[in-house]
Order: sequence, then C-alpha cells, then structure tokens
Amino acid sequence: MKHSRDAVSAPSQRPSNARGFSRGAPWKEVLLFLGWMVVSALPSAAEEAGAQGCRTAPNAGLPRLDRSHVRDEFRIFYTLEGEHALPDARDANRNGVPDKVEDVATQLVVGRRIFSEIMGLTHPMRQPRNARTGSIDVFLVKMEKGNGRSYDEATNYRLGTDEPAGRCALRIDLLNSHANQNATPIHELFHQYQYGYTMFKARWLLEGTARWAEYALRTGVGPERPLPGTLPALQAQVFSESYAAGALWNRLATLLDPDGRLKLPADLARTTYVDGSLVIHDDQLRGAAFMKALFEALGPLDRQVSARNGWATFGWKEEDQRSPAHDAEIFRQVLQVVRTQTARPGAIAAAATTAEMEAFLALQSALH
Repeated sequence: MKHSRDAVSAPSQRPSNARGFSRGAPWKEVLLFLGWMVVSALPSAAEEAGAQGCRTAPNAGLPRLDRSHVRDEFRIFYTLEGEHALPDARDANRNGVPDKVEDVATQLVVGRRIFSEIMGLTHPMRQPRNARTGSIDVFLVKMEKGNGRSYDEATNYRLGTDEPAGRCALRIDLLNSHANQNATPIHELFHQYQYGYTMFKARWLLEGTARWAEYALRTGVGPERPLPGTLPALQAQVFSESYAAGALWNRLATLLDPDGRLKLPADLARTTYVDGSLVIHDDQLRGAAFMKALFEALGPLDRQVSARNGWATFGWKEEDQRSPAHDAEIFRQVLQVVRTQTARPGAIAAAATTAEMEAFLALQSALH
C-alpha cells in the first residue's frame, strides 16, 4: 500500500535538540509533555486488540533536515541551510527556535486537543492501524505543489536521529514557506485522524471534511450550498469534487447543529502564537458530533468491504482505497448517520429546510 501523497522529505542526520524540547521550553510545556508521555505509555485498546505492523523505508533519498523541535507527540524537523531552508527564520522570543516552527507545533497541539479532548475522536496513534507508532513527524520542506501532505501509513524511516532500530511514526509534510498561521497544519492533522478511522480515501470525503475541520480555528463557518437532491446533483456537487465538497459538509453541519459551539477550556481558548495572536478565533464549530459519528460508522463499513473482497483489514491497495466504486456505499452510510443525527433535539433549524433534507435523504433509495 502506498502513501496518500508522493513521498518527499525527512531528516537523514541527527537534528539539534532531538532528545526533547528545544531550548527555552517553558515549564508548563514540560509538564504537558510529561503528561502526554504518561498517557502514551498506558496500553491502549488498540494495542490489546492487536496492531498493524510498521513498514520500513530506510535510505529513501531523504533530504537533510538537521534541526528539530519536539512538542508532546509532534516532532517538527526543519533546516536553516540548503534547498529546504526556512525562508523565514525569525525568532522573536529569542529561544533558539524559529517562530514558524513554534507556531506549527502550537497549532498541532491545539488541533489535537480540539479533535481528541473536545470532539472525542480517537487519537491516530491509539488506533489499531497505528498502535505501534511513537510520534507524529512533521517535515518543513520546499514543495513543488501544494501546502502540505499527510501520509496514511505508519513508517519507520530508520532516521539517524532515532535508536538503532528506528521509530515507527506517522508523517506530515508542510510547505516551509507558507504563512506562519494558516490552517494547513490542522488540515493535515485531521487527515491523520481520518486515516486512523477508515481505509476509504475518496477526495470528496477526506478533503471536504478536512476543509470543514479548519473552522475549528478559523472565524465563523465555511461556505455552504443547498444539499443535492438528485443523483446528477450528487455526482456534480460531491463525487466529482475535492476541497469544494466542503460545502456539503458545512451545509449538513448547519442543518444538524445550527448552534454548534466548542466547549473550550480557558487555557485552550487563550492559546497564542509567538506574536501573541490567538490560535482559535472563536468557539463556533457546527457539526462536531455528526463528524465524530460519521467516522465511527465508516470504520465498520470498510471492514465489511475488506471481508467481502478478501482484503487484509489494513492492507488495501492504493487504487482500492481511492476507487469511486465505493462512493455509493460510503454515501449510503453518510445518509444513515444523517438520519440518526436528525433525531437529535434542535437538529433542523427551521421548517424551511425540511424539504431540502427530505430530498437529500431520499437519495438512499436511488443509490446502488
């Protein structure tokens, strides 16, 4: 099985500060890190159930990233020299770590707290597929296309920074020149949550819901459009789309959870980037319970597909993961979850939306 994106960067020599926090880490971060290590050391349900192995890919022609910054389970690798050097290495707080690197780490930790602590999603490293992983490794590199890539398979790159046997890790690549505080890190982190739940990799599902997830940090809610009520509309507005499919998920979130708010702990709501600006711009995020229910339903569905086709549970070929042959089956599951969610108090905001929702749910009988 291949990665979800084209393989590019990772470090090949020991980075500075590779054993822990970068210089100048405040004591609160140290306590948080120790707390994370204690939790991570406990046996998870995934480990007790048996875990997916970790593929090994040593000597993969990976560029040299000779520095790192560690924050909880995230290891941020970067360099100040050569082709992949950070274009902006400003260090406003003079702690020896570029602001961009600290801001990426901060956004990832905030994202994990929102997804796991507040939404209740299972952390990717505690899923059966990834139970052997020891970290989420993030590589800041020059990229020819896009702002980020998230890889769906835990891998041991046998980096020189690790113990002789190497380390099994999840991987995210981020463009080293993107604006410090854009939402790419949390978008790519949400992909890791998705991969932990399901083998399906339809872009209308993965990119559309990851675009929804960005609004955990961004102001307000994302753009939406009326739900498709016919098969041609479903094909055009959803199955044929990628990021733009976010309009579907945003609309469903609005109808199912019009007053959706995150119950943010005070310390999380006050978290800032290096320059003092808030990471979370407001507490509004519609549809969090729906999104959790959706991904919890997709896992059992892809296990059924595995059994039906005689595929290993976590051993699907890349073309099978992405195949549009699964679209109708996935969407029937979406419709079933929506039906369940509409029974929740306050789900439909106004009677005017009822006809729209009824036409949408009627697609169930038309999908084969």
